[in-house]
Amino acid sequence: MFLEFVNEVKDNIKHFLPGSYRNAEVFVMDYRKLNTTYKGLMVKREDETIAPIINMNQFYKAYQNQPGATMESIYRRIADVIMEASIQVNLKSIMDYDIAKDNLFIRVSSAERNKDMLVNVPHQLKEDLAITYHVDVSMDEKGLGSMLINNDLLKQYGITAEQLHEDAMKSSPHIMAPEVFSLGAMMEEMVEKDLFMMTSEEREMLQESIRKSAQMSSFFVVTNQQRIGGAGALFYPKMMDNLGEVLGHDYFILPSSIHEMLVLPDNGKISADELRMMVTEVNATQVSPAERLTDDVYYFDTKNHTFGKAERV
Repeated sequence: MFLEFVNEVKDNIKHFLPGSYRNAEVFVMDYRKLNTTYKGLMVKREDETIAPIINMNQFYKAYQNQPGATMESIYRRIADVIMEASIQVNLKSIMDYDIAKDNLFIRVSSAERNKDMLVNVPHQLKEDLAITYHVDVSMDEKGLGSMLINNDLLKQYGITAEQLHEDAMKSSPHIMAPEVFSLGAMMEEMVEKDLFMMTSEEREMLQESIRKSAQMSSFFVVTNQQRIGGAGALFYPKMMDNLGEVLGHDYFILPSSIHEMLVLPDNGKISADELRMMVTEVNATQVSPAERLTDDVYYFDTKNHTFGKAERV
């Protein structure tokens, strides 16, 4: 059924696009991103060098689950996405390394879950986490557009993977500026944003749950200002050392999701195994597979300036 849906969209989507798409080519492909693979649809006009890749899995899910959804409504929604994303990227900003190097940033993902992709992608391992490198293509109110740097693009740049890493570490804090705050503050912010959508009873219940969470004030969130792919901010230059200086302790690091890391000062009251159980449970019940990092827990030793897996106790 899914492939029939995809092929039907492929055969009909141009009927819902402007005349400028009359001679466009329509492609269907298996598109791989960090942590996920999906069936992609691309509509590319003759004069275009880059075109958006539409996630057909998401549209099929919407078609199945939304009452009243018809194929025509799906065509129109896909056409809207294609036209909104059709603004062309200046290829020079990607292909010319003298320009691209100022727009590099890092992301972190599970090395195990992405092992097939990482064969063709320059990366560095931090235990079982992989740091990859991306070029910022566009950042506006709709979010972040970026391109993952693979081995072919690295070869085109004519630089080493080590140089790429060094340059990405310099530019990342400017492209994706880091943020650190208490988990309690983050929860309160979420409550404030959603207050107008809640009933008075829901507001009281949520705020009471925050007040009762004794541990929450001990956790700190490390992310970026966009709060998209922010787990990589932990690996910015001097970030872990600076955190240790501010906290005054060695600390545990919990891979909350690809968007943030949680930091907990080690006061001797909780073990690595207890935290590992917490991470595993949260991943299984609250974090989508596409946003999951690992089920492990990490540790930063402030005296030796070392990052590694937390010891099992």
